[in-house]
Order: sequence, then structure tokens, then C-alpha cells
Amino acid sequence: MMSRSSGAAVASHYEDMPLSLLLFRYLWPFWLFKDASRGDRMTRAAAYRHNRSMRIYLPGYLMKWVFSCVTTFGITAGFGSLSTAQAASTGRSLDVFAIIAAGWGIIFACSVCVLFITSYIYFYLSRNDA
Repeated sequence: MMSRSSGAAVASHYEDMPLSLLLFRYLWPFWLFKDASRGDRMTRAAAYRHNRSMRIYLPGYLMKWVFSCVTTFGITAGFGSLSTAQAASTGRSLDVFAIIAAGWGIIFACSVCVLFITSYIYFYLSRNDA
């Protein structure tokens, strides 16, 4: 059980972190895991046990990335519809909304990749016993 003073120390630790590191830890699930392919057999087994114990946090990260995928897909679709509306009204060669939609589409594709990798790791660690 954690005492009150150690809980305050943890809160103080997070208050002292830069915003970029907090965002990284909030969105990126892979900082929780250790490399289970290096070291001797006992070190690898300990890292694998650690990874299996950390898998309980992955559903929360999956929900964050599902929300990210839905949001970026919506933004991409919104800029895509603005692009087609602008292309229908004017015959300009450079369509800014299409470029913005393509950028958000790339972010969507990266989000889907992280979502699939995270779900694979979750199912792998849930099914394979050491």
C-alpha cells in the first residue's frame, strides 16, 4: 500500500515532467515494455514476465488510438469534402484542402498502424504463457 508521502512524490514527479514527455507517455504504449530478446535466459524471462504484467494497460491505450483514428478520419473526410466543393466551384490547379486532407490521411494511416500493433501485442501477451 502506498503512503501519502510517496503518492505526493509521484504527483510531484509528473508535475516536473515536460509536456512533450507527458504526451508521449499518454499516447505511446511501448514505453511500458522491456526488450525480451536481449540478455541471458533469466533476463529474457524476467522481461517477458514484466511485459505480461504491463499488458493490463493496453486496452486504455487501444481506446485512445481508436479515438485518434476516428478523429483523424473525420478531419480527413471534412477536408476532403471541402476539397471537392472547392474543385467544383473553381478550376484552380493547387487545391490546399486536398493537400491538408492528404496530410491528415497520412496521420490516420499511422494511427491505424499503431492501433494494429498495440492490439497484436495485447493479444500475443494474453494468449502466450511463459
